[in-house]
Amino acid sequence: MVPLNKIKNLYEVNFMNIFLSYPLDPNDLAWPGEPVIKVRQCTEIGDETPFNSFMSELPNHCGTHYDAPKHFNPDGLRINELPIDYFVFKKVLLLDIPKNACEGVTIEDLKKHEDEIQQADLLLIRTGFGEVRKTDPKKYQMEGPFLTPETCLYMVNTYKNLKCVGFDFLAIGSPCNDLAAPAHQNLLGLNTEKFITAIEDMNLSELKGKINFVVAAPLRIVGVDSSQVSVIADLD
Repeated sequence: MVPLNKIKNLYEVNFMNIFLSYPLDPNDLAWPGEPVIKVRQCTEIGDETPFNSFMSELPNHCGTHYDAPKHFNPDGLRINELPIDYFVFKKVLLLDIPKNACEGVTIEDLKKHEDEIQQADLLLIRTGFGEVRKTDPKKYQMEGPFLTPETCLYMVNTYKNLKCVGFDFLAIGSPCNDLAAPAHQNLLGLNTEKFITAIEDMNLSELKGKINFVVAAPLRIVGVDSSQVSVIADLD
């Protein structure tokens, strides 16, 4: 029998797991006007209480979170109703598509990679704007890149294997313009039979090398359209 420590060392040499989601931080910003995370300590270890406990208030569209179809589609599935293959991805494609503030991801940006995207079940778009989250949070909130409504409809109609798209900016839409609602509607299946889900506000800055698979583990709260999600990538 191989000793456990040797198995552990072998795994650490050949594989690496990283988070693609940010820690949930009460200091983070959400979409303008939307509530942010709140945390309150209820008990503290001391003479009268042997344990710590906390109360967390989690608005479901703050921090790295997963948009299920019900978010903008009244007939769409809620987060707890999605099949498990919308959370485990074995054909992941990372595309570097640099974008500046208030700049949209276009059909032309994706058409260059059409053959690759056709094979993917998860598409990750890295614009580089994630760096602004640290240096200028207000700009990240108010002036982020976005997916155009035309791009969202193109993705749904063109990529039959694609289940989810994730990106390193705040949301599918941007407060820079009034395109957020139609973009969400097109992506989440309001106007088509197929839909593509989205993981918003991802941390893609450290992602490199071959991606073996990605797991996106949401809070599966009954009755809620979307939720916070912990995203883990397994890399060579």
